[in-house]
Parts: sequence; structure tokens; C-alpha cells
Amino acid sequence: MKVGVIGAGTMGQGIAKAFAQNEGYEVALCDIKQEWAEGGKEKIAKGYDRLVQKGKLTQDAVDAILGRITPGLKEDLCKDCDLIVEAAFEDINVKKTTFAELDKIAKPECIFASNTSSLSITEIGNGLTRPMVGMHFFNPADRMSLSRLSLV
Repeated sequence: MKVGVIGAGTMGQGIAKAFAQNEGYEVALCDIKQEWAEGGKEKIAKGYDRLVQKGKLTQDAVDAILGRITPGLKEDLCKDCDLIVEAAFEDINVKKTTFAELDKIAKPECIFASNTSSLSITEIGNGLTRPMVGMHFFNPADRMSLSRLSLV
């Protein structure tokens, strides 16, 4: 399964890690600039480096996780996603614009999800050709049991 994560900041990084820590998932970590997406992956890698140094994870395990995360632009990476989770900052216009653009890029069966906790999912999804779901993650997304993914 390929998951697109829109926004490579703190929440996007955590969501990307939550998916990438599970075998069988490929993650496209996207932002509005290539260097921002790459910076997000670099921060993820630094966090894992600390876990390796503490003996919490092996370097092989980290390499496998990082190998499942590809940084880039949504235009390049989201065409074949099965799920796209948006984690941009809380601005309704940014979210609506982002999903309108994704609606033209993503395959028809791709599911759209927003990580918002305060904005209307109905309003964000208004005018799209597909349903929109809310998928809220708590921070840090990859470690909070309330937002941890149980993937099947």
C-alpha cells in the first residue's frame, strides 16, 4: 500500500513514521518544496540515529524504515497513492486548495484523509470527486497509543 503524507513538519514526519514502521507500506513524504520534504526525512533519520545509539533499534531496522519513505512533491509522488493523509497547518484555504490539486492528481480509488482536529472535514472535502475522511493523529504520531495505526 502506498500512503502519501502531505506536510513534512512535525506531524507529517510522525505520520510518515507510523506507516513506514510497518512492512508492506511505502510512504511518499511531500511538501511544497523538495528541500522541505527532504528535510523532513532527514529529521526522521536523526531521530532514529538516536534510537540506534541507545540500542533501542538496529541500524538494519532503521534502514528498512527509511527505505520505505520517499521525500518529494505531491505532483511527482501522489499519482499512485492508495491513501493520502494531509498534515498541513490549520488553514481551511490551504487544505481545500491542497485537496483540490490532489483530486486532479490521485487515482480515483485513492482515499483522502485530513489530520485536522478543528476544521470541518465536510467543508474541506466540499467539491471533491471522492469522499473525505478525518484521521486525527496525536503528537508524536508514531508513539501515541491513541493514534497508533493498527494496520491489516
